[in-house]
Amino acid sequence: MTTGQRLKEIKKELNLTAAELGKKLDIPVRTIGGYERDEAPPSQKFLNALVQKLHINVNWFLTGVGAKFLNQIEISDEDCIVIPVRGGVTASLGYGVTVYNESQTATYSISKKLACDLGVNMSQTEMIFAQGDSMMPTIEGGDSLLVDLSKKEVHDGKIYCVRIDGQLYAKRLQKIPPNIIRVVSDNEKYRSFEINFSQDLDFDFGIIGEVCWWGRVAR
Repeated sequence: MTTGQRLKEIKKELNLTAAELGKKLDIPVRTIGGYERDEAPPSQKFLNALVQKLHINVNWFLTGVGAKFLNQIEISDEDCIVIPVRGGVTASLGYGVTVYNESQTATYSISKKLACDLGVNMSQTEMIFAQGDSMMPTIEGGDSLLVDLSKKEVHDGKIYCVRIDGQLYAKRLQKIPPNIIRVVSDNEKYRSFEINFSQDLDFDFGIIGEVCWWGRVAR
């Protein structure tokens, strides 16, 4: 099921026409129609409106996973941990995405055993989403990314969520002693580049955390 099909499902369940839905969300009806036909990916404004005005679980809307409405999300039992989902945060796989809204939009429960198997910090792990194609075929745009915010030390070949010049990316990192980080894309059409911290003293760079797991709904 696509986001367009899930949007039609929302309209049907709430008994709204496209015009009525557009009015509620303050989105033009033409835009609503385009989203229904999957002509363009939903905008950040649209996703925020789904959460704030209709209480839709953005994780469900984007991936089909989880409860449809935020008030349907159940508290996990003692065998699970709850991961915050930041539906408004995307890590670019290409040329960078500025973070506009870091508020929690949903939760996602995973078993404690899976968390242990992944080696994630249970209190410092969040889910965000990928955008773009520079990490294909490993990661595709729209994939869910589980980011461990406690893991900031570079281990060669691992994928990290990083901030570069004010924008977020998901990239492989390689440490070149003593002070160079190579930023690598899996898609060969994107060139790797290096950051030399001995020379670029004022360069804006930060490791948000290690991407420990990613996944997608079959499409």
